[in-house]
Amino acid sequence: MATITAQMVKDLRAKTDLPMMECKQALTENDGNVEAATEWLRKKHKGKLAERADRATGEGRIGVYIDESGKVGAIVELQCETTPVGKNELFVDLANAFAKKAAESGEASPSVESLRKDPALDQQFTDVYGKLRETMNLTKAQRVTGEFLASYVHHDGKSGVLLALDATPKSDKNIGGDLCMHALFTKPLAINREGVSAEAVARIRSDAIEMAKAEGKPDQIVEKIAEGKVNAFYGERVLMEQLHVKTDDYPKTKICDVLKQAGVTAVTGLAIFKVGD
Repeated sequence: MATITAQMVKDLRAKTDLPMMECKQALTENDGNVEAATEWLRKKHKGKLAERADRATGEGRIGVYIDESGKVGAIVELQCETTPVGKNELFVDLANAFAKKAAESGEASPSVESLRKDPALDQQFTDVYGKLRETMNLTKAQRVTGEFLASYVHHDGKSGVLLALDATPKSDKNIGGDLCMHALFTKPLAINREGVSAEAVARIRSDAIEMAKAEGKPDQIVEKIAEGKVNAFYGERVLMEQLHVKTDDYPKTKICDVLKQAGVTAVTGLAIFKVGD
């Protein structure tokens, strides 16, 4: 049986960032072999993760990644139990690592199960758990591609946006980032009218007609009132028809016009994530 010295325990703690007693136990169980002790700790924590899998995870972090080309990216939601862990650098790095893997997957909607099975990420996941000691769940992922990608994660890390444009903006302004913040604030139902379900439009129109008739409006203008209500609905809930919320930079300007001025015709991809939503 190897003698476990204080320096050996200290070195293993420096390597794993785990409590001294756990490091000593790991070295004792593995006859002082550092690599074996490290692997022993990983297996131990993976078991703990399984035991805690049903604990509530109402906090978390949105992770985002855009590759060097600026044309491929992904956004993920990684949940945890408490706010401090959601802000921890190790947890943030893990969320972003999952986003990178999702971008590299080649799938529009990568399954969280496949992302979790990646050996390197699984090891990172277990190591982060060993240091933070909270249940963590990767809950969703979305891959976005396009000619120009932009992203935004709110300062608390709990919400974020990843979008794609059909061209690189010909402007010094942060058109893409501003649009991400706008989308996070307004949460549009769709990018354009074609993305809104026919059922939703029919419901708006029907309600408008019913109300107009109840108010005694003449038949010849009821349809105009209904059409006005539908257009107002599009203006409020469709991204390209909304007025930009950054009124100082884009006073009373529709998103479609902001983009047109920057040489952009369309938003070709949009993902809005919020922790727990």
